[in-house]
Formats: sequence, structure tokens, C-alpha cells
Amino acid sequence: MDKRFKPLTPAEELQARRSLSEELEAHPGLAIHIVVKKIRSTLRLTIAEYARLCGVSARALADIERGDASPTLVTVEKLLKPMGLRVGVVAARKTGA
Repeated sequence: MDKRFKPLTPAEELQARRSLSEELEAHPGLAIHIVVKKIRSTLRLTIAEYARLCGVSARALADIERGDASPTLVTVEKLLKPMGLRVGVVAARKTGA
């Protein structure tokens, strides 16, 4: 748990997770680096803690969160697992005309 934050009560943590789930459902086309950062910050974990939890390197996680790296589908699955999420497909939005 990131020591910069006061720990959440179990009820507060559950509410934070529900709010995040609702936000992600409302915006299914969010870029993966945004989703991963939102998950990690909602769980109040440091990059090192979340990387260890997910089984990826801290460097890879930091690069993904900055949008500097494109993770494989296997890595994305690992990063989404703590929130009970999985990889899916969303139709692209039409642009212009």
C-alpha cells in the first residue's frame, strides 16, 4: 500500500473499486495505459507493488503507464486481473464526415 495515503476502510475500498468499474464501463475505449494507471492508483499501490502483484517488471509497468510501451495481450491480462477485468474488443468510433 502506498504509504503516502491514509489506508481506506474496507467499505471505502469497495466503493472506490465500484466507482472505477463504473467509470471503465462508461468509457470502454480508454487507452490501456490510462486504464492501468487508474487501476493502480485506485488500489493505492506504488508501481513496484503493482508490478510485483501482477508479475511484470516495474520498468515495464512504468513504460506502459507513460504510454511509451505497447504491452502484449498476456501482459495486459496480468495488469487487469487485480480488478477482475479481462481484455475485450470495442468497435472503433467513426471520425469525421
